[in-house]
Amino acid sequence: MLKRIAYSGVEGAFAHIVAGRLFPDELYVACESFKEAYESVAEGECDIAVLPVENSYAGKVMEVADLLERGELAVTGTYSFPIVQNLLGLRGSRPEDIRTVISHPKALEQCDNYIKRQGYKIIESSNTAVAAKEVMDRQDMSLAAIASLETAARYGLKVLEEKINEKEDNTTTFVVVSKAKEEK
Repeated sequence: MLKRIAYSGVEGAFAHIVAGRLFPDELYVACESFKEAYESVAEGECDIAVLPVENSYAGKVMEVADLLERGELAVTGTYSFPIVQNLLGLRGSRPEDIRTVISHPKALEQCDNYIKRQGYKIIESSNTAVAAKEVMDRQDMSLAAIASLETAARYGLKVLEEKINEKEDNTTTFVVVSKAKEEK
């Protein structure tokens, strides 16, 4: 029987990518928030949740840290994943067309100096992949997402600029949480 693996965001989110690497060939369940992913395990709807807990540049993901501190689930594994942020736009757009970027607040923070140098306005999103999907849905040539190369491919976006995060050694630690001990 397949395990149900919860993560926050939509397909292409960093947590989705990590879940696929840690638990290949399982069933992945997209959740709207970190809390929803956590609670899906606590309530028995999912077996495991994969959640980001800390980024080497932007610090702790406080919402997840709070859930881990207050909740009853056990951390049964950790995984450090290299994070590379990229500027993603619609096919046919050029970097000079971009006026606004959209992404998760931690991703925006990881690319803060780049964003300021370019003079972009920012819009916060619940997730990097949600941001990429919004760029595709809105079809606005002046809007770009900050997300992974995997996300660009998933949503048919063009990579306008690669590796825009401030720190080359940019990693996020993800935790695996469950009710029972897992081996990972």
